[in-house]
Amino acid sequence: MKSTKGNLVWIAACAAGAAMAAFLIWAFAQPGTLGMYRWGYRAPVLGLIALGVLPLVAAAAAEALKRAAGVAPKIATGVAYAASAIALLTALAVAAYVFSNAYGRDASPFRPTTIAPGDGLPTRAVAEGEPTLRIAVSSDGHYGRDASNAEARSAILRLSEAEYRSGRLDAFINLGDIVEMGMEADDWREAIESIRRDAPTLPFLALLGNHDALIGGYARWKAAFAPAGGPSSATGPSPSSWRLDAGRVHLIALDLLWGPEGFGAKEKAWLSAQLEAIPPSDYIVVMSHCFFYSSGYVDEETGMAWYDHADMLREVAPLIAGKADLVISGHNHYMEWIEADGTAWAVVGALGGKPDPAPSYVSPGSVWRNQGVFGRLVLELTPDGLACEFQDQDGSPLFERVLR
Repeated sequence: MKSTKGNLVWIAACAAGAAMAAFLIWAFAQPGTLGMYRWGYRAPVLGLIALGVLPLVAAAAAEALKRAAGVAPKIATGVAYAASAIALLTALAVAAYVFSNAYGRDASPFRPTTIAPGDGLPTRAVAEGEPTLRIAVSSDGHYGRDASNAEARSAILRLSEAEYRSGRLDAFINLGDIVEMGMEADDWREAIESIRRDAPTLPFLALLGNHDALIGGYARWKAAFAPAGGPSSATGPSPSSWRLDAGRVHLIALDLLWGPEGFGAKEKAWLSAQLEAIPPSDYIVVMSHCFFYSSGYVDEETGMAWYDHADMLREVAPLIAGKADLVISGHNHYMEWIEADGTAWAVVGALGGKPDPAPSYVSPGSVWRNQGVFGRLVLELTPDGLACEFQDQDGSPLFERVLR
C-alpha cells in the first residue's frame, strides 16, 4: 500500500511537470518568445518553470521522509500532492487562456488589400517617360494600447490612401507591431477594421513584430496580414520574409523581431542569395522589424539597452552592410537616419505607438533624428536616384536624402 502511494505521488508530480513543460515547449516554439525571454521579460517564464519543478522536488522530499517517525511522511506526501495539483491546474489554466485567445474566435472577416511579393510591383511612367515608384513605410502602430495615438495613426493611413487613389503612391509597408498583444482577437479586430476604414484600397504589406507574435499571436497575424503567395523563387523562408521586385528597386523583408533569434543558416543563405542575385546598379532596400543601428535609451524595467543592437550588428549586419543601399526598421519609436558601414539605416517606428523617451545614447552614425513626432518614410524612384523623405502625419517633409 505504501509503495502504491509512493508511486501515485511521483505520477502526480510527473504529470504536473510534463503539463508545464509541454506548454513552455510550445511557447518557445512560437516566433518571438525566445527573444522576449532574452530581452529581460523573464519573470513569468521563470515562475512557470519553478512551478513545474516544484512537484518533483516535493515528491523527492516525500520519498526521503517516507520512513521517518511521526506525522512527517503524511505531511510531506500531502505537500507533494498539493504542489502537483497547483502546478497542473496552473499549467492547464495558462494554456487554456492562451490557446482560447490565440486560436479562438476570428478577429474580423475582413483583410487589408495585401500584395503578393512574388508577383512584384509594377513601376509607373511619368510624363518624361522615366519609370517611377513611390512607397510609404512606417511601423509600430500598437492598436489595442490606450497610450497609442489613434488620431495620428489614422491620419498617416488616410493620407496614404488618398495618394494611392490619386495615382501618387503604389503601396504601404508596415514593419510590425501592428497590435499591442498578439494573441488578443480584440486588438487585431481594432487594427483590421481601422485599416479597412482608413485605407480600404491601399495595397498593404506587413511584417511580423515582436508584439504581434505575443504569445501565439503568429496565428492571428497570418490570418490577417500574411501576404498572398507568389512564385516560390521570390518568397523567403517565412511569410514575414520575402523579396519584392519593382523595376530597379528591390525590397527584401527579414523576419527579425527582437533580434537575430531564429535567423539561422537557412535564413542567412537565403538573404545572401538574394543580395547576390540583384544587379549592382539597382537599389536594394532591406526591411525588418528589429533595428540594427539606432539611437536610444536604457529600459528602466529590464535594464536592457535599446540602441545599436549588438547581436544584430554582429550576426546579421555584416551580410547587408555595403551591399544594401538602405535598411529600414521599426521597434524603436523614433524616426532616424543613420549612415554607417557603407549603407544608410533608417528607423521609422512612428505609426502611432507611444513615443520612446528622448535618447540618452546617440548612434555615432546618426545624421538626423526625431523623437515625439508621428509619421512615415516615403521612398520614391526619381531620375536623380532613390529619394527617401521622412514626413509627419500630415505629409509635411521633415528630412530627405537621395541615394544615387
